[in-house]
Amino acid sequence: MTCAALALAFAALCLSCARKEEDACKFIRLAGFEKGTKSLTFHPGNSSMDLSVAHNPAPDDVNPTDWCMRYVAGGGQSEFVWCEPHGRNFDFTANPPIFRMKVLAPAPGIRINMTLEPARLDGPVRPVTVRSERSAVGGRWETMTFDFREFAPESNLYSKIVIVFNVERSGIDQTWYFDEIEGPDDDLRPITLMRPYSGNPVFRPEGQNNWRDAHIANTGILTPEESPTGLWMLYARGSGNIPDYHDQIGLFTQDPANFHPFGPWKEYEGNPVIKYTEGGWDDYLLLDTAPVVGPDGTLYIYYKGRNHQLSSNIGVAWSKDGGYHFEKTGRPWRKERSGTTSAVYHDGKYWLFHGNRTFVSEDPLNGENAEVLPGIFTGGAPSHFDDFSIWGTFVWRLKDVDKWFMSYQGSAHHVDFPDRFHVAYSDDLIHWTKVRNPQPFYSRGPVGSWDQGGIWCPDVFEYKDSLYMYYEGWGTEAVVYDRNQDYFVGHSSVGAASCSKTDFLKWCGLE
Repeated sequence: MTCAALALAFAALCLSCARKEEDACKFIRLAGFEKGTKSLTFHPGNSSMDLSVAHNPAPDDVNPTDWCMRYVAGGGQSEFVWCEPHGRNFDFTANPPIFRMKVLAPAPGIRINMTLEPARLDGPVRPVTVRSERSAVGGRWETMTFDFREFAPESNLYSKIVIVFNVERSGIDQTWYFDEIEGPDDDLRPITLMRPYSGNPVFRPEGQNNWRDAHIANTGILTPEESPTGLWMLYARGSGNIPDYHDQIGLFTQDPANFHPFGPWKEYEGNPVIKYTEGGWDDYLLLDTAPVVGPDGTLYIYYKGRNHQLSSNIGVAWSKDGGYHFEKTGRPWRKERSGTTSAVYHDGKYWLFHGNRTFVSEDPLNGENAEVLPGIFTGGAPSHFDDFSIWGTFVWRLKDVDKWFMSYQGSAHHVDFPDRFHVAYSDDLIHWTKVRNPQPFYSRGPVGSWDQGGIWCPDVFEYKDSLYMYYEGWGTEAVVYDRNQDYFVGHSSVGAASCSKTDFLKWCGLE
């Protein structure tokens, strides 16, 4: 076989391998232009271009849709179209950075390239560009693939697509059509360390004119070793209309003799156990649930209280009868806009954790003079998923492991609609090291699932040889117009997940 023949054979093999890898990639649609469907919003690169949604001029097996995008070249120096940032930065954790779109070119032999850009060009991230060297077929629809793997773009840094038609040439009055742009699926659930409970959600909104008929969320779980009653105790925030809308806190229990990590939990008949205060500083919403037991057996629950003017502070309620009846001081524990999702009694002090701040106080009922320590800051986690925000921190221990662990929610693009959980660990509750394992700890569910939108407050406990996690998920069990839109029409429920303790420690690099 000649050298030329060997080269051709090798090239054919490489092309075959590339196609197999592309076939293994799971895609999700980013843009399509049928009426009433979700799509990226595109703009022309200059005023001489004509860009509009139009009827498909040549429907066929490749693209049978009725509508597509039409672009008429104006002959300017910037013959490109660009899109508004996608609702979620592109994530390449589960699938490689391969994009594709359907194109109807005006003539054969014309080249196209695609660029991925960050939401802000003046930021620290440089755009990654790939140019397709294959020529357009022309005269009929084709699917063009843009493979970014050679550039190794990092996840969650890019959210915009720029498409250059007729690269390095000017094609006045040339008419192009494009449609069905797809990118790598951002569903990480199949590869997460924690595996979801098959019966999720564990708690759904229930009843009518009930304290939790709209939402249930923000669990705080006490093991029998931690609780004042020796029971498994689960506190949760419920949202309901009784008769006006309020968020309040209720109690659920399990007997240790019959305990199952996924329930069922028995609801306390006197719920809610912590109610809004009529005319008080927390007369509207009680959010986030952080229970902790003091050295004298008193149970304290810290929460985020909000009034009807939407002013928020950290509140506290306490119980001396085992966690069924609570009292309040009538004032915030600390005047702080955000709440707390975890509380720990350690070294004679109460530690309250809230994202990038930790409050430490010897007084469980007054935190105005609490020491404020740095918490856990954004950035530094795999895939850049927490570069924009971190909240929902929950601190816990494991038997025979001399570390503190913190599970938290993060986002690369939203303040309060996170899509992923991660973990950090510490020796002193002050200095935290984020786990560097690229495998996600946990993520929101796939499109159409009950938790397809945002996930919050990863509450972890140990039972036998496994770890279990309860969390809030937002969604509705149907395909929605845009699941990346903050608080699309849906509701909060509580789900659970688990993994073995051995796998968790190995994942942390601490085995």
